[in-house]
Amino acid sequence: MTERQRIVQDAVERFPALPIRAIARYILYNYSDVFENDLEKIRDHVRRATGTHGVRNREDVVANRVIRTRPPIMPVTWREPRKPYILPPGLWLALFDVHLPFHEPKALESAIAYGKSQKVTGVFFGGDLQDCAAVSFWITGRKREFDKEIEAVIDFLDLIEYEFKEKKKVYKPGNHEYRLPRYYQVKVPELIGLPLGAMETILDLEGRDIEFLDYKQVIMAGKLPIIHGHEVPNLARSINPARGLFMKTKSWAMCGHCHTTSQHNETNIQGTLLTTWTVGCLCDLHPDYNPYGNNWNHGLAIINVDRNGDFEVENRRILPNGRVV
Repeated sequence: MTERQRIVQDAVERFPALPIRAIARYILYNYSDVFENDLEKIRDHVRRATGTHGVRNREDVVANRVIRTRPPIMPVTWREPRKPYILPPGLWLALFDVHLPFHEPKALESAIAYGKSQKVTGVFFGGDLQDCAAVSFWITGRKREFDKEIEAVIDFLDLIEYEFKEKKKVYKPGNHEYRLPRYYQVKVPELIGLPLGAMETILDLEGRDIEFLDYKQVIMAGKLPIIHGHEVPNLARSINPARGLFMKTKSWAMCGHCHTTSQHNETNIQGTLLTTWTVGCLCDLHPDYNPYGNNWNHGLAIINVDRNGDFEVENRRILPNGRVV
């Protein structure tokens, strides 16, 4: 059996009740190169396989034209397993929601100074380090200058490299970083998957020795799962966002995204104390899209990860005068 015959036979067996033209179009869509992009040629093959290409051909194949020659099989799944990233043991400075270039310099300086004073061994960016306003679907009221935004991020990464020389650095993207690949999908789909247009290439994260994680990847700081926060839809955060995080995860957990410092404790049936944390932001507390009525605050977290998986969390707020409490 030739390759063309096999393709046609498989299609006829899979869709025995479809019209000839419908089967031919299915084959054209999936195997146009095999049939020289010729719909009529494919129709001719399908007619022969279904016994509709004359009386003699009908007599040869009509008895078997709707009988499968093999049993049905389970279709291939499109599910994409997500492997968690294991944060190396050590003392980590966790910074969430900087939203460069809409950051708050005093709060950011205080967070960096506090991390240095604690002699952290690594810096973890928990998402929305960049705002990516210029590639957002939302109307910002500002001139869209993506190149200027990138320059601000590069300047900040240079500062981090200077302040934390030879320290491990891990960067988990959040929903704002996802604005760039989403922009590609809508505006320039030709760039999807092209390495030259990837965020890690634009920022030279590999050259800076910053590990850039996958979108929506869970980070395990020992036994503590960390996400950005947008991965759990409808996170209740009007009163205590950490409680909303617990209701979604039923586990120890930490996230940013809510721009609020909060903590929630629950004890399960086995007597295990489970705590969830949301970490404050390091950006403008009164942006144009939400200037009043939010309960945001500046903050940072220190995470101590032991080799046996145990962890300790300091969830700190940063006051308007820059003091870390």
